[in-house]
Amino acid sequence: MPQTGLSFEKETNTMTKKVLDFFERVRYSYLSAKENPDEYGDTWKKTVKTVREQFDTLDDFTRELKTYLKEDTAFSDEVYNPKSRQAKELYEAIKEMRFKSEEVSDPFSKQLGDKVISSLLKDESLFAAFIHYAMRSHANPLPDKVWESMDLKPDEITRDFMGLDLEPKDIPLYIIEHYGKEDEDTRRIENKFKGAYKLLQKLFGSEYSEDKWDNLVDLDIAKSDEEKQSIDFIVPNKPMYRIFEIDDLKEIKGLTGEYIVQEKYDGMRIQLHKFNGKVTIYSYNEKDITSKCPEQVKALEKKSFNDCILDGELMLFIDDEPLHRADTIAHVFKNKKGGELRAHVFDIMVHEGKNIADETLRERHNILLYQYSQHSSQGLAFPSKKDTRIADSIKEVEEYAKGIMELPASEGVVIKDIESTYYIGVKKNPKWIKWKKFIDLDVVVLDDKKTKSNLHSYTMGVGPVNAETARNYKTVEYEDKDYLEVGKALNTKESVKIGSIVRVKVDEVKKGKDGFKLFSAKVIEIPEVTQSDTVETLEQLASKTKKSLSAMGYTFGEKVGGMFEVTSGLQNPRGQTKKVKKGYYITDHIHGTAEIILKEDLNGFTIYGFEGDNLMQKNALHNIDLWKEQVANIMKSKRSMFRLAIRNEILESGRDNLPFKKILDFVVDKHQGAFADLFDSDDGKLMSWMKQQEDLVYLHPNKFTAREDILEKDVEELEKKDSMGKYSIVLREDDNVDLIIDYQDERMAWTIDIEGDTDIYDLFGKSGKYPAVVAKKIGESKKILDKGDIELGIQKDGYHEYRLDGDKFETRMHFRVVPLDEKKSWIAWTGKKQEMLEDKENPNKWNINEDSYAVLGFPSPKKD
Repeated sequence: MPQTGLSFEKETNTMTKKVLDFFERVRYSYLSAKENPDEYGDTWKKTVKTVREQFDTLDDFTRELKTYLKEDTAFSDEVYNPKSRQAKELYEAIKEMRFKSEEVSDPFSKQLGDKVISSLLKDESLFAAFIHYAMRSHANPLPDKVWESMDLKPDEITRDFMGLDLEPKDIPLYIIEHYGKEDEDTRRIENKFKGAYKLLQKLFGSEYSEDKWDNLVDLDIAKSDEEKQSIDFIVPNKPMYRIFEIDDLKEIKGLTGEYIVQEKYDGMRIQLHKFNGKVTIYSYNEKDITSKCPEQVKALEKKSFNDCILDGELMLFIDDEPLHRADTIAHVFKNKKGGELRAHVFDIMVHEGKNIADETLRERHNILLYQYSQHSSQGLAFPSKKDTRIADSIKEVEEYAKGIMELPASEGVVIKDIESTYYIGVKKNPKWIKWKKFIDLDVVVLDDKKTKSNLHSYTMGVGPVNAETARNYKTVEYEDKDYLEVGKALNTKESVKIGSIVRVKVDEVKKGKDGFKLFSAKVIEIPEVTQSDTVETLEQLASKTKKSLSAMGYTFGEKVGGMFEVTSGLQNPRGQTKKVKKGYYITDHIHGTAEIILKEDLNGFTIYGFEGDNLMQKNALHNIDLWKEQVANIMKSKRSMFRLAIRNEILESGRDNLPFKKILDFVVDKHQGAFADLFDSDDGKLMSWMKQQEDLVYLHPNKFTAREDILEKDVEELEKKDSMGKYSIVLREDDNVDLIIDYQDERMAWTIDIEGDTDIYDLFGKSGKYPAVVAKKIGESKKILDKGDIELGIQKDGYHEYRLDGDKFETRMHFRVVPLDEKKSWIAWTGKKQEMLEDKENPNKWNINEDSYAVLGFPSPKKD
């Protein structure tokens, strides 16, 4: 099937693209810096560094580069000066490689070297041959007899070279960009093109019909309509990591050290598709919102854009003032009127009909920069130097990020490894990191809770406030004055007195009916001021920072709380359950495990922060509202189990008045860990708590009895099974996959028969069906592919369904017994629909080892 010329070159000769892209980068950087060294000098220095890094690389491209570029030139100190002789020598060497290299699949540069433009301007028939080569999508020049009929020299240059499949109007610009020299006059190309184009029409018409000319002029379609439409919505990649200060970037392993820093917009994620001239725009949740984006559709329908899939953000503006994400969503989904929608594209997954998601971000960024950015408009913008920067050090990342964060539509930056690919079928990209901008505020310390580790938990406030504010909002009194409480700053080492002013960094200010709340507050310094910021400042910030979306019925990213797991009494840094000291621990399954510092009492608990200050602690601190309920539930469950154990002990003793000392002996002997966790092994706290329990009756002196009438209710409540568990997907040493499920203190696993990495994403991204078995044992693993929460749906003989919500995959998974190779076998597949099936007669046989078909094997012998 015919491909467009550029796509063909990429498939058949990747070296050609590398040479052309390399030359274009050097050419643009050198000529810009030579003309304006003040503005583009740094760009040229980075280009020189790139050339040097390539020079020291061991690959085919470097071997070709060294044929033309001398080491002394590349590594000369003077080469950084764009006006120096050495800089010109470097540029000329790269240009010579572009026009003379045998690795470049360009018939005109091979024949004519750097004299392509001058030759075309002199010879109209040669220009006509070039136009035919540029327009066609095959490798056949016009027949010799066509040229000879008009006494012209036949085209001997382009034979056996695939055409470029360009539109006629794009050919003059292509010539200038690919063959133009620094001092060459290219103004005559447009006029000469018109004459050569008419000559080609005449030559072509002497041999072929008008329909065939129309076919030549029209762009070839790289894929059939059916094939194009089969390219589905791509799950948008999101950053796997979040950092809170630049040094956090050092904790993330596996990065190459070169990054692209992009503006993070406070808008709605969209995906723009163009196939066969038709434009479709999808929201982050795969809703077709094409009709809501007429300006973006009109821009993308232009012939300057070929078939593509673009990743971007949609934002709502009023008079050039960017509004919040919530406003954008309301405008799109709730038909709120007013404002103008603008889109900003920051990535590309399909270009000219070809999937390039597996290309590095460097390649994808270059395509956007050199082939799309020139078509930027206010309604559909592409990357520019203002919002997208390449950094080759953490110091540069910080510098560029802080500059980008000053832009009005920015809510921070996304830092991407320049060699990262676009992960198809997964949610989180492990090579992407988000860094959101923060606000500094001065607040007054209203209360201080201190831990044994000398960490402080400060209650913050602003004020003193006036009487009107005190009437409208909930306030606290300090030294006979009213203050507005605004939240807590946890994990703070700075020690100050109550009433002091501290400066905190926050990333969000929200307004509620009782006042204001600061999110992710961290003390950064003790300022030389005597007053806190005012309520008016908070009012202004609450209107300019992001708004809560929960009230609007929209959720983004992970299920609330789903990304964190809190455990009690154990620490699990490497997936090994090991009893350690009393405590509570939290993990997001990415950044490790953090110990929560909290203090319990009979009325609940207070969180003070975390041991340490690494990236896991910072993520947990920022997202405290998403997981603190888990702590409360763990404590509630512990107390319930503890209370039930005491109650059963009293009832089983056969006594109506069991002495507290006997109960204490039982607790110390059988439940010492819970006693320590809940009551610090304090007899008095235990006694006070037991007196408050409805089903435990205190009898003077120091004896207890238990009420029997509510025992059954307690037992039912405590034994009720939950439908949630944990899972991991593991690539085994035999290259099969294990789906490991941890549920109700049991571990079980399915083994799925796959052939390679492609099958993994076919299984989890395209609903491919693969043989499976109930695993007798979990195999040796190469690596963990994904992990997260699993919800059990229907569980019965011959059929089990699950919902996976992990770091990469979010899908429904099924295992069913079907006839295969004339015998019954298990097959596994995934589905897009997230709703679990309903079955009122579901026997809930959740333990797959107890399934009557658990003994079934694979349908055919395993391949070696």
